[in-house]
Amino acid sequence: MPRHEYSEFIVKDSYKVINCVSCGYWHVHPMPTEEELRDYYHKSYYENLGDNRSMTDKPHDPDGFYYIQYEDKLRRIKKFLAKELPLRVLDIGSGYGDFLRFMKNKGWETMGLEPSEDACEICKDDNLNIRCAQFYDLLKMDFPSSSVVTLNSVLEHLPAPAEVLRLVKERLLIPGGILNIHVPNDFSLLQQLLNDTVLKENSANQNYWLHPPEHLNYWTHQSLKQFLTTLGYEILYITSTFPLELFPLMGEDYISNPEIGRQMHLKRVRLEKWLYEVNSNDFKDALYEAFAQLGIGREIEAFATIA
Repeated sequence: MPRHEYSEFIVKDSYKVINCVSCGYWHVHPMPTEEELRDYYHKSYYENLGDNRSMTDKPHDPDGFYYIQYEDKLRRIKKFLAKELPLRVLDIGSGYGDFLRFMKNKGWETMGLEPSEDACEICKDDNLNIRCAQFYDLLKMDFPSSSVVTLNSVLEHLPAPAEVLRLVKERLLIPGGILNIHVPNDFSLLQQLLNDTVLKENSANQNYWLHPPEHLNYWTHQSLKQFLTTLGYEILYITSTFPLELFPLMGEDYISNPEIGRQMHLKRVRLEKWLYEVNSNDFKDALYEAFAQLGIGREIEAFATIA
């Protein structure tokens, strides 16, 4: 059992979230048991997905937002992937299969692992080769090695993220292949600024980005880089998504008023669609890379290979 030394902690909904010196990032401590997590996801998480537009929009993508995100992802994969490697992708935590469906339409062989039976049921007829199993069953699935392994909004949920990434490196990723990770950017400068300004008198919304036991791990750009490097990966490219935290700082506090949250999302979508329509990839990349250098942006997207 690893020893977790920490410099500070926050208690959220009876869970202690520590700034772990040993691991190099914030995480829940102690971790919930497998049984507790299974009970939470079975009774709470998946039952409430119908109220989560970020999930329910994915299969049909009514705003065209996810298509643009996946186009960007594939564009970056192509930039770094050796041409001699097979077009084979494994998506760990594949959800409704939306990303794999996109990749299949682009000519890729697809494989996925998804723990939600409901999500697997939705995409069972799409021939995406998604297997319904828990993350700790990865080895039992006997997946062949892939040129690309993706974990989109997955690592923050895992009680042992380092173990999964070691398994990817040792058994699931072809040498020279690409590991793609997408996680929330938490404990960022803008979030701390919100705590000190907009949310200063609103103690209930302080540290609003903490969501245990749904989210167990919390990374910044710097801590994610260090985490991947320590595990034997070489960072090829790292970027951000749009810094949604700017909206409350400009007077549109979707954190305290969640009913306006979708309006803020659609403003971000509008920007993304304009940039996509006029083919401003270079400008968009430079803008979001600048956000990443400042450590801001709501999510982090990293592309890495085995060092």
